[in-house]
Amino acid sequence: MYLSKIHLVNFRLFSDSLFNLEETTLITGKNGAGKTSVLEAIHVILKSRSFRTSSMNSLINLNEDNFLINAKLDSKTLTFEKKRRSAPINNGYKTLSYKYENFPVLINNFSLAFLESDKEVRRRFLDYFMFHVKHDYIESHRKFKKTLSTRNRALKKNNEEEINIWTKLLLEQAEKITADREEILNQVTSEIPQFFKKLPLDERWKDIGNKLSLKFNKGWEEGQLIEVLRSNFQEDMRRGFTKFGPQRFDLEINILKEKAGDLLSRGEQKLLILLIFLCFGEFISEKIGKKVFYLVDDAAAELDEENLILAFKSLEKVNGQKIISAIKKPENIKLNNVIDL
Repeated sequence: MYLSKIHLVNFRLFSDSLFNLEETTLITGKNGAGKTSVLEAIHVILKSRSFRTSSMNSLINLNEDNFLINAKLDSKTLTFEKKRRSAPINNGYKTLSYKYENFPVLINNFSLAFLESDKEVRRRFLDYFMFHVKHDYIESHRKFKKTLSTRNRALKKNNEEEINIWTKLLLEQAEKITADREEILNQVTSEIPQFFKKLPLDERWKDIGNKLSLKFNKGWEEGQLIEVLRSNFQEDMRRGFTKFGPQRFDLEINILKEKAGDLLSRGEQKLLILLIFLCFGEFISEKIGKKVFYLVDDAAAELDEENLILAFKSLEKVNGQKIISAIKKPENIKLNNVIDL
């Protein structure tokens, strides 16, 4: 139940390269050898987009007019092709449901800074996660964003009649997506202690798992959103946008009600975030039944040796395929499949 092969033609620096993959594969090589590009190609074939750029043309080898990715996923052959002056062709995305069958999780230096990153980074990940958990969340989220944009335009025009119409609709949609977020995040949080217990962690980390909580901030202070919008109406009119609402939601990671970032070292923070990502992935795999792919880019550069070993051992225990890049093979870690670029 994983990618067994990926064939890259004119993709970035690869002219024509075929890679055999296993459930856990380590890709090694010097900086610039193309390790991250292989992970990027896997992300493109699974999600029809890059995690490094919004320009598909920039993925084409400079001397060529197109790139092609072929991959074997179980019994299926996936194909993605992009020509410079044409729209991408992807044989996998006939329907929206197929797009969300697979859940690739990118773990790199940006994602491991989850605790200290801008709120927008956490919002994007949590919405990405929700898209894969609840089918109707995608449409609910799209409708909410459209209504919010329309209300903001009405605020800029100082049109109170339009504002009242769109505020009513906004409140209905806000209630739906907020309830969905709270429901699923509460379920994930309840799984954390047991999840940490099944990993090969020491007693200190298992104790952290027992004390860990994911605090969901819904985007406004306590009370009904309608009251918050009423009390901030004049300020919203002056600013020309809606200050409070589900668009401002966030996730706070606490250990016994203290922010995790205040209690752990930087290396421990990065390991904690990796473990939380694994918990989200395990939820997707076991509760939702979707394929999970962990794309771990240069973890050795982000984690010290002790935490790196714990990270690899934890990755080994979770469901899903693990594709990991590193400059060299870490010591004291057994791996069945190593690609040396």
